[in-house]
Amino acid sequence: MRAGESSKRGFPSRNMVDWKNDLARAVDQEDEAVLRQAALAGVAKTIRFLSSRLSSADDRTKWKVVRGLGVVVSERDAVSIDRARELLRRFFWSLKDESGTVPFGVPEAIGEVLAVRTELQVEFLSILCSLAYHPELVQTGRIERGVFWALGRLGQASALCSPEAVKAVTWAAQQHPDPESRRIAAWALRQFDQP
Repeated sequence: MRAGESSKRGFPSRNMVDWKNDLARAVDQEDEAVLRQAALAGVAKTIRFLSSRLSSADDRTKWKVVRGLGVVVSERDAVSIDRARELLRRFFWSLKDESGTVPFGVPEAIGEVLAVRTELQVEFLSILCSLAYHPELVQTGRIERGVFWALGRLGQASALCSPEAVKAVTWAAQQHPDPESRRIAAWALRQFDQP
């Protein structure tokens, strides 16, 4: 195949429009092989594409993007430890008021990245845990539910890292005024017993 031609699975595409369409299709179909190929063909633009779609109003799309981001970041030949670390830093920054962003989907992405790149948990898991209980960091609504999900995604690692987070998730599972938050917190709590 000559440089710039589409491969059988669509990467690298001839132009950016085709490339984005191919990547969107791979996300929608949850085609891990094509996502890995996209990461190897152009990791920066692949991560940008996925990150820009985390805040999708459609929950199904958001979850496909979160899982897709996990697939891409787990591709160690494409995503170095430093690139994964920088991605997490950007995600945590977007959760701050000063960032000016609406970080829907970001906590879930953080949880997924930390699940597939466990070596980064030492640096970032305590920060994620603090989002569940620290008064200046606590989130609300969809973002809070994302934090609960991310802590559950990491299971026992979250519980071992932060008793305060476990206490906050336990409270949410039992007493949170929002039923969806209670449901996700209860799920996270069950995951804390899983290795």
